[in-house]
Amino acid sequence: MLNFSPIAILGEGLSYYAGAFSTAVTTSVNPTATLAVLSILGSIEKASYYSPDSEFFMAIANFLNDVPVIREASNLPIANPYAAVFLTLIAAAMIVLHSISECKLVSNYSIDKIDKVIGWLSTVMVSLMPLLTSDNFDIKKGGKFLVKGETILPGYFWVLAILTIVISSIVYSCVYDCVDNFGFILAAIPAKGLNVIEQIIKAICHAGLILLQIFAPYVSFGISIAIAIAGVLLVRVLARVSFYYKEIYVNPVAHFIFKHNKEISLVHKKLPKKIRKLYPDIYLALPVFVFYGVRKIKKRGYVWLVVQKTEHRIIYKRWFKYVNMSLEELLQKHKPAKVEQLKRFIKVTSEDKMLQLVISNSYKNQIEMLETLFTGSPRSQDLPDQDLEE
Repeated sequence: MLNFSPIAILGEGLSYYAGAFSTAVTTSVNPTATLAVLSILGSIEKASYYSPDSEFFMAIANFLNDVPVIREASNLPIANPYAAVFLTLIAAAMIVLHSISECKLVSNYSIDKIDKVIGWLSTVMVSLMPLLTSDNFDIKKGGKFLVKGETILPGYFWVLAILTIVISSIVYSCVYDCVDNFGFILAAIPAKGLNVIEQIIKAICHAGLILLQIFAPYVSFGISIAIAIAGVLLVRVLARVSFYYKEIYVNPVAHFIFKHNKEISLVHKKLPKKIRKLYPDIYLALPVFVFYGVRKIKKRGYVWLVVQKTEHRIIYKRWFKYVNMSLEELLQKHKPAKVEQLKRFIKVTSEDKMLQLVISNSYKNQIEMLETLFTGSPRSQDLPDQDLEE
């Protein structure tokens, strides 16, 4: 049994969890590709088992021993050549899938959600590895790695692990959502090749993060912090724009293809539960996107139009509370308003153009009700499309 000072163990632990944080950021950029890389590197770390006669792989394994996270990667269940080949093929398939705009629009509702969960589980597993395999946790001393046989790691390792899991989970979710929503927005824009360019740039960034983690861990940690800060700051912006494109461009087409003979629900499935509780007798609840006219709502942000028998409310969230106002109160400053059914959306505007709202064409069957709500009179005729987004 070998004994080491608490300072030496703590130093190695901090180094490991800094690498675990960097790995979480790298995973958030491309989960399947990161899993494939961890599988490959973990297999190389087991070169003495899989290729004991290969001096090449043994030399690489010895070099990779300097990186604590990669050293522990050999203990992952995926650290074998078979998993490495399988995950590499999956990663390649995901890159091809996300390069096709139509596929990206579909995968955002399905495969990407599974991809996100798998990536998060891998970040948790990396953080827990020293605690699950403490008999193999290595401490560097005098330029050599010594095995701490049958030694129980100090309690503060649990603290480090839990803190890393919490922080990494928040950062992972924010950065992943930023990358995923950005890809979705590009897929929704009617221009060919944008997602191919995005995948190329993402692959270059991902490879760069992997290489930095191997050859310059401190630089990798610094860049990971910068990416984490950017992800936290941008996640709400990209989520807002992504939701706009989903509701205005994607959902009407998807409903036409897959649910052509079914009426759309008049109460949107993403209506917050708190609003449902406040207004139990809701007849209509749909997101209305704002371009101008609603105070403190940014462009392409949305408010909820909630209709009951006697109440017509505009509700939106500001920080941690909901702002509630009557539809009449909003329209008092912007009369007269008009409702137009255009090719891309339903548009509500005031005569002075200071109020401009957009509603998904999914609700085109409710156009007369919407016109009554916003103008007090039935719709006269459809108008030609206009370019609101300019």
